Amino acid sequence: MTCLICARRLQCFLKNTLLPSLIALFLAAAAIGAEGRESAKYIFLFIGDGMGVAQVRAAELYGLASGAGKPSFSTFSARGKISTAAANGAVTDSAAAGTALASGYRTNNGILNMDPSRTKRFITVAMLAKDRGMKAGIVTSSFLNDATPAAFYAWSPSRTDYYEIGEQLAASGFDYFAGGGVTRRRGRRGDLRDIYDLAREKGYRVLRTREELAAAVPGAGIIAPGAAGALPYEMDRPKGDLSLADFTRRGIELLDSPKGFFLLVEGGTIDWACHRNDAAALVHDMSAFDAAVREALSFARKRPEETLIVVLADHETGGMTLDDRTDAENIFAVLSAQKGSSEFFDGKIAAFRKGSRRTFEDMLPMIRETFGLHALSDGELEELRAAFGQSMKPKDQRKRDREYLRRYGPYEPLSVTATRILGRKAGIVWSSFGHSGAAVPVFAHGAGAHRFAGEYDNTDIARNLMDLLPSR
Repeated sequence: MTCLICARRLQCFLKNTLLPSLIALFLAAAAIGAEGRESAKYIFLFIGDGMGVAQVRAAELYGLASGAGKPSFSTFSARGKISTAAANGAVTDSAAAGTALASGYRTNNGILNMDPSRTKRFITVAMLAKDRGMKAGIVTSSFLNDATPAAFYAWSPSRTDYYEIGEQLAASGFDYFAGGGVTRRRGRRGDLRDIYDLAREKGYRVLRTREELAAAVPGAGIIAPGAAGALPYEMDRPKGDLSLADFTRRGIELLDSPKGFFLLVEGGTIDWACHRNDAAALVHDMSAFDAAVREALSFARKRPEETLIVVLADHETGGMTLDDRTDAENIFAVLSAQKGSSEFFDGKIAAFRKGSRRTFEDMLPMIRETFGLHALSDGELEELRAAFGQSMKPKDQRKRDREYLRRYGPYEPLSVTATRILGRKAGIVWSSFGHSGAAVPVFAHGAGAHRFAGEYDNTDIARNLMDLLPSR
């Protein structure tokens, strides 16, 4: 711990100077580490965005009933729980949470790797790993310049400065970016240079197909966007499209090197499913996330003394709870009946709204088919009918008062009403469409895993990871 304390003191000093960030990275890296201390040569950090305790339990129950079994990380021997508050509030967003996990410092919501005054920059564990000679990779089902992945390679006073964050991605020197694509890659007005072109000038290869990625060899940096923005929800993923696990497995192969690597993998659409209160989309995305964790476990079996796998959440989303109706058989029977995400159903609503026959009776068969809602009470039918009435209005004509937002949030009223009714039948209750201040779980396996057991602050994640990085 002495080395870590010295490093953090040096980091505080460097933050208040005008030294170039590369010099700061070099000195901070030199301050950490001593021969013979505990370290991990291969570090995996998996972030299930929005994944609280209830989300994990729902995935466990669904997996048990489906025959797939519990998520692999549920069996890890080291288990912990972290607090999630931002510097300016009890409920964090992904930018402040990502900053805490990546750098070990709290900041205000909306800020990436800078202090609340937006004048001082923080150094992240991924930057330090890269400076030690390790390779660094980022995989996400969200878009690559979204808050959580960006927290590991970028600084920004605002998480929504997507173009500027994308410029930093291209200049980061990280070895592997994959999963979702870069959003707003030509700026807000579409009149700036394409981020992918900037990345190519820095030596990156932009690989857009399964075949290109499969043929890639280690060397120059790789950006492998599987979509224009985020990847689709797992239950909507077209057959043949690369999964989060596919991008993770290929990343491991390309990053493997004598000095090791740091790989961040984010299940970003877990959070999006929870925002929508879509429990079926959630459990499918949790399964896809766990499949990526299993790729890391497969690697770890070959190098058990040198590999650390940490699985956690940045915050909880939706205020999700399970009631006394929730058991494995019921949750599987109810949620497996849903055939597409609520976002997928939004498209059906948009098409229906343009048609000539726009009655609830005409829409009801589509609701039943998509969500498996074949047995509905009179009260549930009335909920759906009221939501249908709102969904048939043009969006600018909906009265978005407090009651409207309580019922539907910012989402398509009919879609979110259907997912909430389905959730209740499975014993799943949502209290909001936003984040909560709940503590979230941590699971760890391998070298140094014991450091992640117990209850502690989310900033301790970065501090422990930094302390476990190998010496130069």
